[in-house]
Parts: sequence; structure tokens; C-alpha cells
Amino acid sequence: MASRVQRVRRLSRARGFIIAACVVLAILVLQMATTVVAAVGASRQADQASLDTYGYVGDLTAERVARYAEAASDVTAGTSDQIARDPEVTADALAESMYLRLVREPTVRALYVGWPDGSFLIVRRDGSGYDVQQRAGAPGAAATSSDHDARFSELGETEIESNYEPRARPWYQAGSAAQRGAWTQPYLQFGSNETLVSAAQAARGDDGMVAVVGADLELESLGVVLDDLPLGDGAEAYVLAPDGDLIAAPDSMREQAEAVSLRGQDVANAEDLGLDMSAGPLEAEQDYVHRDAEAIVLERTVAPRANVDWLLYLSADESQLSPGLGRLSQTVFVITLVSLVVALAAIALAVRVWRPLRAMRMRASTDQLTGLANRHEFTRRGGLLVERATERGDTVVAVVLDLDNFKRLNDTYGHDVGDHALETVALALRENVRAGDLAARTGGDEFVVVQVLRRSDEPYDVVARTRDSIEHALHTRVEGGEGVGVTAGYATATAADRLDGLVARADEALVEGKRRAKGRVYGPGARHSGGDAAAAAAGPTDGDDVG
Repeated sequence: MASRVQRVRRLSRARGFIIAACVVLAILVLQMATTVVAAVGASRQADQASLDTYGYVGDLTAERVARYAEAASDVTAGTSDQIARDPEVTADALAESMYLRLVREPTVRALYVGWPDGSFLIVRRDGSGYDVQQRAGAPGAAATSSDHDARFSELGETEIESNYEPRARPWYQAGSAAQRGAWTQPYLQFGSNETLVSAAQAARGDDGMVAVVGADLELESLGVVLDDLPLGDGAEAYVLAPDGDLIAAPDSMREQAEAVSLRGQDVANAEDLGLDMSAGPLEAEQDYVHRDAEAIVLERTVAPRANVDWLLYLSADESQLSPGLGRLSQTVFVITLVSLVVALAAIALAVRVWRPLRAMRMRASTDQLTGLANRHEFTRRGGLLVERATERGDTVVAVVLDLDNFKRLNDTYGHDVGDHALETVALALRENVRAGDLAARTGGDEFVVVQVLRRSDEPYDVVARTRDSIEHALHTRVEGGEGVGVTAGYATATAADRLDGLVARADEALVEGKRRAKGRVYGPGARHSGGDAAAAAAGPTDGDDVG
């Protein structure tokens, strides 16, 4: 009997140990599974943060390249308009105007004018001064070359033999074939292996084409911009034509590209440089991301407003995009092999990293200068805001704001004052927009607001108050800001409206309104308004740019 009781007790103790071991094992297995799930989640978050950061750098690069392109388009438009207004303008007067446009736009290296009879006039940067070449007539006629200092005072003139034929050059052919502005494909400079890309526009009068104007971008300085991107060590960025021909390259690849051009007497392309491009064409502002060995490659188009079909090709080491998050992923996977103490350490580490991760995502969704939402964040949040508001039956208004004479402020007072003006606009928008609404900077001096109105609000009055507040802030808080005006266009949403259609109608109201007068509010119908300051700013509607 006693031995039986002892066996029962030993069995009970054995079962207890087994149950305890199973519980401990279950806890460990659950802990391991939880740690693995946490590791996978952390890895995905790190990957998404890297892609968000990459997308932000892509936005930044596209914006900078678009500004370069717009500079060349501006000077060709200004010069062609000048010739169209005065076809008999003298070569000296035209050269002086071309020089002034080059002074205002340092990203343009040279301006050309070619006439149908083969005559040409060229003004290009030459060190700290300028070189002017001109010929009256077709190749074979007498030509001259003159050196000028930084103030465009002539230092000397010599006769030269020139077989340069402007009518055969890509910039002339592109400009003469287009009704408005056009861009050439990359091509080699006449007499050298240097790659050029040019904006071109024909000057047309009542009797047809008078001349063609071309402007070359300063591609070497564009390469400096590509070298300065925040992508980490070993990163590379290129600007390419749709067929893969090279427009601009980082400094590390410039000599190789020039050697290819010299050897083949043609522009280097992506294949020559070992770039693995996507197979199909990309839509406007579409991102294509793929991995190539240890690098992540991002391809995207330049902003459509720049009127170019160029592609950006960015290649960066994946570990350089978010090195802290990569180390975290490795640490979490190591933690899966250890006990509860290490798992608790992993939780503590995840909490510690969460704030930097949120800050990184915030930076990826906001405009770096103003702190407002960027274009991607505006599209994401704005679409939801419009959809939910229209479902509730609320009135939604989209407002597109444009700063008048902003470029003149930049040129006169410098980019620091221009940046201060943009920050002032952002501050004024925050003071006038409620917490549930959305304000964004979509590029340059363009801002967009989506607001849900109260039932007692009149859309026009709300927009007018916002416009007046921004203009008042510019005039009182920014040096030289009294010369900057604000024009607004707005549209209200219908039940079937989406964000893109709503903003497009507001932008259409803005564009149509600015043709009549600047510094006012334009919306559905002909109603518009502007205060005294706005009326003054709306004076000359073409006062922003000469070129």
C-alpha cells in the first residue's frame, strides 16, 4: 500500500515537471514567435522608411532639375518675344539683352539666335566674362568674335572664319518645328565632345518665322547638384533622356561619359555607363523602384510643369539610406535566439527607435523649407479629406495660391529672402487653416489648400480672407515683400468630385484670372476681388520675368 502511494506521488511529481516544462517551453516558443513577428515587422518598417526617404530625395531632385529646365525656357521665351516684337532690333541691342538674361539665370551657359538666311548671334559665358560671336549671312560670310568682361564691356574684337551653320543645329531644328517652346535631345557641341541640351523657341511674326532662339543648360553645375544629394556614400544620380542618352552625370562618371562621346562621336547613354534602366516608359511623376545587387534604384520623370521628358536615375546603397534601421533589424534577428531578458531588451530598443522612425516619416511627408505637406502627402491626405467630406455633405473648397513677382524678389534680394517669404506664407496659412484642413506647398511659389467649410461660411469670403492675410504678412514681415502679391483661384467640390479634378478647376480659375489681373481671388464665374495692395500688385501682368 505504501509503495503504491509512493508511486502515485512520484507520478504526480513527474506530471508536474512535465506540465511545468511544457508551460516554460510554450512561453519560450510564444516569446520566440513574438520576437520573430516583431523582427519581421521592424524589417518591413525599416524597408518602408528607406523607400519613403528615397521618394523624398526623388522629389527634391526632380524639383531642382525642373528649376534648371524652367530657367532655360524662360530666357528663350523672353528673347523670342523681344525679336517678335521688334524684328529689326540691332545685333548690339539684342546681345545686351541676352547678356542680361544670362546674368539673371546662372544655370544657362549660352544663348543663340539663328535667322533663316544663316545669320547667327551667340552670347556665351567665358570664364568670368562673355564671348559674343555673330555673322550676317550664310557660312562663308565674314564673322566676328568679341570678348567682354563681367559687366559686358567689350575688350576686343577679331574677325574669324566660321562654317557654323545654325540651321543644321538641333536647337534651331527643334525650335523651328514647334509652335511654342521645345527641348532638344542631348547632342554634342559644335566642334567638341561636350554634351549639350537646349531649350528652343521660334520668334514668329505676321509673315511667319523671324528667327529661332536656343539656350544651353550649364550641365556641369547640374552635375554638382546631383553630387550633393543626401543619399549616402557611393550613391549616384543621373539625368537621362527617354531613350537613355545622358544629360547630366555625377562627377565620378563625367570623365567616363566624355571618353565615350570622344570615342563614338555621339552622346553617351545609359548602356555605356552600365545603368540598368526599366523596360517601359514611365508615366508623369511615376516612381519605379528596383534592386540591383546591393543598391536600390529609383527611376522617375521630372515634374511635368518643366515641359521636359527627362528621367532621373538614382542608385544608392540600401544600407546607406537608413543605416540605423538596418542595424536594428540585425539586432532583432539576433534577439530571436536568446531568452526573455533579450526579448525585453528588444522591446526597449524598439521603443527607443520608434521616435526617430516617426520623425523620418514626418520628414518624408513634409516640405523641407516650410513644414507644410509636400505633394505626395497632399495627394494622400487630400483625397481622403475630400472623399469623407463630400460623403457627409460638407462643402469643400480647394484653393490654389501663386505668389506674383516672387522671382523678382529672389533676383533682387537673394534666395535667403525668397525662402523667408515662402516660410512667411506657410505661417500665414497655418494661422488661417483649421486643424482638420490641409495646406501644402506643391512646388516653387505654389501653394494649395483644401478646407471643409462651416455651413455659415461663404467660400469666396474664406478664400479672400486667406489671400489678404498672406499678402499682408508678406508686405509687413519680408524685406522687399511689398512688391509681392498673391493671386488665388478656388473651386468647390460636388458630390462626385475627386481631389485631382477639384484642384485642377481651382488652378484653371487661377490661370484664367491672372490673364486679367494679378493679386485677386478667382473662382466660379467672373467674381474676383483684391484690396488696394492687391490691385497695385495686379498692375503689369507680365512683370515677373523678362526672359
